[in-house]
Amino acid sequence: MSYDLEVYGKVSLTAKELAKVVSSVRGLRATVDRRAQTISSIVHKRTREMAFELDGPDELDPEDIPEEWTEVADATVLYSIHVSYDVQSNAGGFSFSAEEPNLAAATAFAARLAERVDGTVIDPQTYEPPEREPEPAPEPDPEPEPPRPRFLHLRWYRLLDDANDKDLAEIYLRTARDFFKPGVPSRFGTYEPFQGRFPRDDDARFDEMYREDCFIGDLILAGKPIEHGTIDGWTNDLRQRTQSVRLKFELDRLVKLKALDAIEPFFVALAERTGSFFAFAEVNTSRYGTALPPMGVKLDDPWSGLPTDPQWLTWFGPEYAELVAPHLDPARVTATPLGTLHRWTQHPAEADELRTLSGDPWIPAGFRGVFDPAVDERCGKAAAIMPTSLRYPAPGSAQSLRIEAHYARMREIEANARTRAAEGRR
Repeated sequence: MSYDLEVYGKVSLTAKELAKVVSSVRGLRATVDRRAQTISSIVHKRTREMAFELDGPDELDPEDIPEEWTEVADATVLYSIHVSYDVQSNAGGFSFSAEEPNLAAATAFAARLAERVDGTVIDPQTYEPPEREPEPAPEPDPEPEPPRPRFLHLRWYRLLDDANDKDLAEIYLRTARDFFKPGVPSRFGTYEPFQGRFPRDDDARFDEMYREDCFIGDLILAGKPIEHGTIDGWTNDLRQRTQSVRLKFELDRLVKLKALDAIEPFFVALAERTGSFFAFAEVNTSRYGTALPPMGVKLDDPWSGLPTDPQWLTWFGPEYAELVAPHLDPARVTATPLGTLHRWTQHPAEADELRTLSGDPWIPAGFRGVFDPAVDERCGKAAAIMPTSLRYPAPGSAQSLRIEAHYARMREIEANARTRAAEGRR
């Protein structure tokens, strides 16, 4: 039997080169078979007894090396060393001392040979492959991000020129009950906690609260499925002079309520009943913003202009409809005696989809307000093209005189109130 050592290396030595490695180990000598160009024997010089046998170099292919033998994975040749011994039986099988001269000589040679061939000595009798670190568990694919919720923003705008325009809340509630039940708020008021609640309160309370408490502040609408809603107060603002109704819904909730088909009739009916000069229904993923830029504080006119992006539904009052008609697709327009509805698609669609239909811009730039980066992207200059009624009235005009008279009355009321309050403190 034999005790075996293996040297895995990267250099294939000739028989003559191997003989030099053998002779570098003290007390050993190699005999070369010149015809076969192999080492025929390796003996101890002193005793001339066989020390061990040597085979190789044998060429290796990558698949010849066990996968777990990582330390010799790049070897290209193998040298095999065999040390013969007699088996001596005992209770444990047999014994073979590492101090035995032949094994000691073979071990020394194997070490020298490994240095020469840039290799590694493997003792198959005792070798255990190094423990491989367990392969890290593959990271699970990241969970796909849930789609961002889409919101439907509904807005109507009308001019507020007279101090008695206090009917907006009553018109809104009546229209919502007639056409769009999701638009009826379950709670309403001017601050939280909200003072009004349906069905505890009747509709008259809704109208009364607006007329009494919304001279300056808004009436706030809340309760599912309404995300948020406001009805502007009825004061006659000297500069802006517009009133708006603003509603926001999460679109999926309206889908679940099967309410999508009711949006357009409600949208048109409220625009007609309130005399809106403009209204829009926009679908986007923003909880707060729309494509209609906020009004700049230095804006002279009460209206900035049309939105920067196309809207799913758009309503134009008669004056606006006449101006925009040349720029709208007649196939998407429905005209009524009180205004014009423009609808891009049958389904609620976002601006990206609508741009493929409308082109960019969807309406000439002259209809849109001019942004002013110095005022946080608010509209710094009103659109060049809009109905004359949306401009601030010229000084001395009948409309301008009505506004000035209104504010004179308001200043007188406020002065009288301060006088009464001062007298009450005396």
